[in-house]
Amino acid sequence: MLAFRGDRNAPPAVARGAFFVGACFFGPFEAVAEAPCEAFAKTEKVAVAQIYDGDTLKLRDGRNIRLIGINATEVGHRGASDQPFARAASRAVEDFVAKAGELELLLDRQASDHYGRTLAHLYNGRGENLEQFLLAQGLAYHVAIPPNLTLAACLAAAEQQARIAKKGLWGHRGIASVPADHIARGGFQRVRGRVTAVERGKQWRLSLDNHLTAITYPENQQYFDPLWFDALLGRQVELQGWVYRSRGEWRIKLETPYAVLIP
Repeated sequence: MLAFRGDRNAPPAVARGAFFVGACFFGPFEAVAEAPCEAFAKTEKVAVAQIYDGDTLKLRDGRNIRLIGINATEVGHRGASDQPFARAASRAVEDFVAKAGELELLLDRQASDHYGRTLAHLYNGRGENLEQFLLAQGLAYHVAIPPNLTLAACLAAAEQQARIAKKGLWGHRGIASVPADHIARGGFQRVRGRVTAVERGKQWRLSLDNHLTAITYPENQQYFDPLWFDALLGRQVELQGWVYRSRGEWRIKLETPYAVLIP
């Protein structure tokens, strides 16, 4: 079955450089960022009380909102410096909200995270999506975290367009990717290197330059085409996500192919 935008129950298209729909289609990914990331279900009118940064805000009813599909850079706290474009992302959200006319909230499959924040998409009165707006300017990174993947293909296309145009975070004033053998800390990063090993057992694993292990757990393997995964061996890639230290090695959780950028 092919997945059409707006069909909330259809399997998502899930790859960069390639995409995979259900279990039967595998082909080239097409950038369609010009198309709006339209609401796919009933929305709720809301009002914003406070903007924390480029991906988190508070509503007047007290709910803290974490925007689905993006990760903005961090505003500095306790003497730490701002990360590149962190303030620009916050200002862009402020501008979007100020000019919205009215704001509408849209939930996806999972409504909250482990911090108790509401996970949602945000739209203005013209039906424009805030996450797409930020990604298209290079003011945030795309992160596709299951099960909230309904708009993932559209948001990925917006990021791809900004990346090609070298806007914001993708330009010379942004944050460069880190070579796999130069990782020195955890946290959200773009890590580049050659895939030196591929393993598909209970857990699927990729090794970048024998220094970073990307792990796909069983619950997320449904989003990958096995042939595409195996074909990454020997390729130069960039992985985008949260790096952490475990069992003496640097790791990154690989939840969907959207996290794999192929030059």
